[in-house]
Amino acid sequence: MNTIVYFGMSVALGLIAWFTIFATIIWPKMKSQPKIQQLKSLKLPAGFANPAAFGDLIALVLAYIAFIGLQRSRAERPRLLPVWIFNVVGTADLLFAFATAPFLIKDPGSFGLTYIIPTVYVPLLLTAHFYAFKVLAQPHAPHGRRDNCRTEDAITDDLLRR
Repeated sequence: MNTIVYFGMSVALGLIAWFTIFATIIWPKMKSQPKIQQLKSLKLPAGFANPAAFGDLIALVLAYIAFIGLQRSRAERPRLLPVWIFNVVGTADLLFAFATAPFLIKDPGSFGLTYIIPTVYVPLLLTAHFYAFKVLAQPHAPHGRRDNCRTEDAITDDLLRR
């Protein structure tokens, strides 16, 4: 099956799941509240949102710089310094948010719907940063040569032969 089909199915199923959770769990509690309170429950607590937004903005700018550097890289001369800087700052931003959140937020319930950010999205980003560090730490192989690297298909073939 085409990967675009898998992607589309994933997006559709994610939307169905979140609309179901919202309609059955969150909305019944929100609908009796005044409109202003309903809208407030859709945002991050102010004490946490301001420092988080600043760190996110810095990480965003660095991500664009890293992306441009990668686009201009060649296999024989990769431009990895901006990627290292983005990865270090991005990871530090996420860890800083985790470390300061307990002091800035007295009630995790005040996250409202944005509860998903620190419980799902941030762990996903930290995992991506970890694997980016793993890739960056690998020694650079000359163009066209990948020592000690085997494709997933080659590994699967070896396992099936046994």
